[in-house]
Amino acid sequence: MTLQMAAIKKHKIKKKVEVLYIPPDMLDEYWMLCQFMLREGLKYDGDPMSIDDLKAEIKSGNYQLCMMFGSDDGKTYKVFGVFVTRVTKLPNFNQIEVILLKGERRELWQDEVAKGIENMAKQYGCKRIAVHARPGWEPFLKTKGWGVKRYLYTKEIK
Repeated sequence: MTLQMAAIKKHKIKKKVEVLYIPPDMLDEYWMLCQFMLREGLKYDGDPMSIDDLKAEIKSGNYQLCMMFGSDDGKTYKVFGVFVTRVTKLPNFNQIEVILLKGERRELWQDEVAKGIENMAKQYGCKRIAVHARPGWEPFLKTKGWGVKRYLYTKEIK
């Protein structure tokens, strides 16, 4: 066995995807990893803001960014998804809102994301979590005790 092969065996990559919070002061270090999925998420939602505006909100601490990162094959690391939250102060309580979520291989990270969002809500003193999501999320979210309060209907004005 060569020295290089021994080093590779010693540093075997675990098949695991973790949810990583990206602090505002470290955003520039992780931006290139997250930017593509953030752009795709904004595009899917009709471009409610520019990617530069989103970055500025995250950098200021008004929005929070998390990245789903790890390995599904034990050979390489990659970004599997991103989500962005914001805390909204309502007259009677605070709520954390998931305003963007984009990813792939959801089965690898959805449980961890659900737990992470609940922990963030507690950390920020929020009474409620509100998620802007596709209808495909409903079956999974129901298993975590989430329910539909209302639907968001949209119409583009030209």
